[in-house]
Amino acid sequence: MLTWPAAEAVVLDMDGVLIDTEPVWRAAQSAVFAGFGVALSERDLLDSTGQPIEELIPVWRRRSPAPDPAGPELTDTELTDTELTDAETAGLIVDRVIAHVTAEGRPMPGVTAAIALFERCGLRLAIASSSPLRLIDAVCSRLGLTRITVRCSAMDEARGKPAPDVYLTAARRLGVAAANCLALEDSPAGVASARSAGMRCVAVPDPLLAADPRYREADLVLGSLTGLDEAALRRLGVPVPG
Repeated sequence: MLTWPAAEAVVLDMDGVLIDTEPVWRAAQSAVFAGFGVALSERDLLDSTGQPIEELIPVWRRRSPAPDPAGPELTDTELTDTELTDAETAGLIVDRVIAHVTAEGRPMPGVTAAIALFERCGLRLAIASSSPLRLIDAVCSRLGLTRITVRCSAMDEARGKPAPDVYLTAARRLGVAAANCLALEDSPAGVASARSAGMRCVAVPDPLLAADPRYREADLVLGSLTGLDEAALRRLGVPVPG
């Protein structure tokens, strides 16, 4: 049995861990790229779960059909969707996800109890997400997680998940060594990111990705956060009050 150093903090992924936005992301990306004449398959969308949208847009935009050289020349007031910049395209997708969060966002099962348990154990909390900060802020506002003030976006890093950058930034901002952090993730890319940062990791797999062997890198795999209790935390090196 592994002996862990005492955990001092929990670093939470957001989409699919705190809130069920993974399907919303997939739908938003599919709809926006359909406007470019690019059909994204379910496999495209599932395989990219957990990766920053800014890294995916240039890859997928290369699939756009070439403009017809014989077609009419457009004026500045007649620009099509395909002439949006990558940043503007990302903005359209994020706007759709934020609209859903603001109107309908609900915490994933077990989130409220898990946050209360972490706070009872005296653990510091941070978010390390591939989403932009404005979406992280919208989720925290909707779910009442305003006490989580350390919010890190992989969009601000040189490399997104599965690289460890955003998790290392979260640990640094918490003032806690990565080895003393517990990460919660739902995607294979996120699990790889947390483990590469040197954190122990609990995975709550996206049901559509549950067969992915990369989840075996996690130190504990749960069907939902409702299964995260004091006994599980003790096994992961979290000091739980008696």
